[in-house]
Amino acid sequence: MKSLYFILAFVFICTSCNSNQLSKDFDCKTSGFNNLEEVTDFKKNFTIEIPNNWKTNLYYDDVVSSIYTADTTQNLTKAFIMDVSFVLNPIEIDAAFIQKIATDNSKMELTQIASKEIKFHDKNAYYNLAKGKQGKFAYHVLNLFAKETNGFLHVKTEVYGDSLVNERLCKAIKLIDDIRLK
Repeated sequence: MKSLYFILAFVFICTSCNSNQLSKDFDCKTSGFNNLEEVTDFKKNFTIEIPNNWKTNLYYDDVVSSIYTADTTQNLTKAFIMDVSFVLNPIEIDAAFIQKIATDNSKMELTQIASKEIKFHDKNAYYNLAKGKQGKFAYHVLNLFAKETNGFLHVKTEVYGDSLVNERLCKAIKLIDDIRLK
């Protein structure tokens, strides 16, 4: 009987370690948002909770279904932009994929800050944080790719300016952690 409790505790601990890996890797202790509303992508692949006063657009085509959202009540340098997409195109998160992300960052003159293979909702995933300049602003972009059976989830978070970058990333990560895949 004791071994059963030990096994259950071990499984719970391991599951907990994977569920909020982004929050742990970015040392997030930021509280979430108020007045959240559920938004489901057009093709019903995922649901995300976002503040109900944000400007949100849905997009879809044969391959992609996405939700693009931002807090337009604040200056660009005090908010962040999120683009959450489900892409019907299977990927392998392997060395070639990771190298392609690094190459794409280099082409856009972005410097990689952090990258890691993780579990996201028990799925193989990879995140990459890079920085550079967009126009006259300092720019940070966090990309998360989570493999699904029939495609992948891609979450892109853009932070402009140098002010409170980690806090804004952590607020985005709080929303990302709560995405529900269908």
